[in-house]
Amino acid sequence: MLLNPFTPTEIASQPDDFFGRIIELETLERSLAKGSVVIQGPIGIGKSSLMARARLHMEGFDSEQRAASIVLVGNKAVQTLDDAARCLVQELVTMDEQKNTIKFSLGKLFEIENSEAIQNYRDKHHLAVAMRILKQDYLTRVLDDERLLIIAIDEADKCPVPLAQMLRALVTHAQQNAVRGLRFLVSGVSPFFEQMLQEDNGIARFFYKSIVLEPLVLTEAHNLIAGKLRVAADDAFRRGLDLRIDPIVIDRVVAISGGHPHLLQLLGSHLIEDEDSDPDGVIDTKDLYGSLRRICYEDRSSVYNSILHELELYNHLDSFYTLLGQSQTSPLGIIKRGFPTQINRQLAQTSIGPSELSWFVTNNILRATSPDYYGLVDEFLRVRILLDQADSENDRELTEQGLLNGRLRLEY
Repeated sequence: MLLNPFTPTEIASQPDDFFGRIIELETLERSLAKGSVVIQGPIGIGKSSLMARARLHMEGFDSEQRAASIVLVGNKAVQTLDDAARCLVQELVTMDEQKNTIKFSLGKLFEIENSEAIQNYRDKHHLAVAMRILKQDYLTRVLDDERLLIIAIDEADKCPVPLAQMLRALVTHAQQNAVRGLRFLVSGVSPFFEQMLQEDNGIARFFYKSIVLEPLVLTEAHNLIAGKLRVAADDAFRRGLDLRIDPIVIDRVVAISGGHPHLLQLLGSHLIEDEDSDPDGVIDTKDLYGSLRRICYEDRSSVYNSILHELELYNHLDSFYTLLGQSQTSPLGIIKRGFPTQINRQLAQTSIGPSELSWFVTNNILRATSPDYYGLVDEFLRVRILLDQADSENDRELTEQGLLNGRLRLEY
């Protein structure tokens, strides 16, 4: 069995698993020195991985320690301000029944016993306990512009309203008590931050930067897929197995995935599995075609069935096919059928109108890739539609050849 180094179901929390995002990490580092930060974007774009890597970096893994951090994970059960505060308190507090005290602790940064907050804790007044933590004199001495306490909240889209309420209460309370180094690093699927601002527009002033994650740039995506395939090939060589990587496949994976981190990992993992199940000593376009079919009709079938059903249900399917058809032809009439998908923004507005375009963007189907073009959030959605058409036309050979030369020549 071949070594499979791809991790499509895991957060890249360890440095060796993390690829690219150098500019984003530098932006996070600079921005956290000034205020709180939002990370947003579509599902699978790498928000949680960037958060994990940024926390390691700020805690001194590969640089000077400038922060201590805790991570909370939002969920739909968090429906009130005190629910949100409970998630925070559970990470910071332990209770000593014998001494009748509770202990506030965060790694080596601080550890304080407190008997005054015990009743609030027992009565489940979690916001009051959290505020008590942020009033400690010790915190005002160690948290400043050079030493931060980062409260990282992942999956914030699950409960944006109570998180906005908690953030307002705690940041205002901390600043009133001269605690200068409190920062929130909040991550979730767009448009969660807009929902937080709808609840309390005033919290915008607490955030210094909003980072909207895009797919990896070409070189970063290429390094990810090529590096992990090289790990598999090197391991095979050490075990006396013959495994070669067709370089065309690397370019095709980068293009078809659009640089989307999860899709890169998913497609790379399936390339290894496809070669493992039907070995011929080379990972090539045959494995790529098999991987795409498995992803589109097995692993992510429910995702694409749901999207296509929703498009049909809300009468957007014809407009979507119109946009995909336009992606094949430039405004000058030049045929372009390769990946990644490029949809001229001006042509799209003319053909389906701005309100419908807004629906596609808000629902994470389209994204603005440049001032002139839209792209797909998930390029595999287009692959699924093309494979559907190939099956209906019994045209598998054309589809495989399209993957090889960078073009899928089926018409919409």
